Amino acid sequence: MDDPSQPAAGPWVVGESVPWSVAWTGEQAFVLRPDLDFPGHLELVQTSALGEGRPIFAFNHMTRNRRGQIEYLCHVCGAPTLTTDRWLFPVHSGGWVPLGDGRRRYGGNVPPVHKGCAERAARLCPHLSRQMAVPVRFPADDEGRMVWRTDVTPDMAEIARMLPPGAPVVLSCYRLHGAKFSKLVERLRRRAGVE
Repeated sequence: MDDPSQPAAGPWVVGESVPWSVAWTGEQAFVLRPDLDFPGHLELVQTSALGEGRPIFAFNHMTRNRRGQIEYLCHVCGAPTLTTDRWLFPVHSGGWVPLGDGRRRYGGNVPPVHKGCAERAARLCPHLSRQMAVPVRFPADDEGRMVWRTDVTPDMAEIARMLPPGAPVVLSCYRLHGAKFSKLVERLRRRAGVE
């Protein structure tokens, strides 16, 4: 039975009607390997079969999402973004990371987008269009740093049961931004009535 929260069947076009980093029903196998980005850890790698089956809009493809964040690949089309054309939707993605001393920073959990892709996403994505989301230029002076996560989020509970107990497996990552961009995100979220 079709999920009523999902749009009607295709035709699905990656970069147009489906973001590049979205997972597909044909990509539900995972393997472990040594992590090259975060040495000393293992990484969970998701099978890549872009376009096979149906898109699962509620879930990003684990590996593409990670590569997109680390390599600044566009969340929508998958092509590299340049520093002059790199945007985010920080009001509607990511969250706050406590620093332990009362301060917090914005942590972005999705790759950046091109301006044209951001405009298309703001129009076509039900989540972004309902929120009247506006893209924000990625901070050229604050690229942030990548942080790994080994904790199991609720949407990964089933996958986590397959992992070796006690193994340091990177399940996700995020880009931790500095104080200046975090203050901008805080102002924008307050103005939008988010959080």
